[in-house]
Amino acid sequence: MKESFNFLRRQAEDTYIECYGVDFEDFDVGQVFEHRPGRTFEEGDCHKHALQSLDLTPHLVDRNYARAVRGEKMQVAETYLLSMMAMTTKTFGKVVANLSLTDVVLEPVYAGDTILLESEILGKRESASRPDQGILHVRTRAHNQHGDEVCRFERKFLVYRKGHGPYRAAGY
Repeated sequence: MKESFNFLRRQAEDTYIECYGVDFEDFDVGQVFEHRPGRTFEEGDCHKHALQSLDLTPHLVDRNYARAVRGEKMQVAETYLLSMMAMTTKTFGKVVANLSLTDVVLEPVYAGDTILLESEILGKRESASRPDQGILHVRTRAHNQHGDEVCRFERKFLVYRKGHGPYRAAGY
C-alpha cells in the first residue's frame, strides 16, 4: 500500500502545481479513501435540485405535504444523494468513463444532514483494449453526521495510467 501520494509537482524553484487525481498504478486493492470535505444538504438546495431535475414528487417540492406525510424535515431526493459521488472527483479525477453502477442501497437523508463519503478499492486490472487506461472496481459508502450508513454502491470505471490522458498534455 502506498504510504503517501504526490499531489504536487515541482514546476520551478519554489513553484508547484497541484496534481489532479491518482494514477491507475498508484491504487491498490484494499485502500480506503475518505473524500473531504463533506456535504450538508440544505432545504433550499434540495428544493432547487428537485425542481431542476423535474422530480416533482410531492414530498420533495411541497413543504406542507412533506410535513404532513414525512415529518418536520424535507427529504433529500435519492438522485441528489447519488449525485454526491462527484465528491470522489478529487481522488478519482483521472476517470475516463464510468462503466457500471451496481448494488445501490439508499436510506432516507433529510435537509440538515451532513454526508461524508469513503471509497474502497475492491479490484483493478489493466484494460485489454485501451493500453493507456485501467479499470477500477470501487465500493463507495456515505455516512451521515451520526455515523449511520445512508448510501452505498459499487462501480467500475476507466482511469488513465501514469503519463497518459489530457491532464499530462495540459500540464497537470
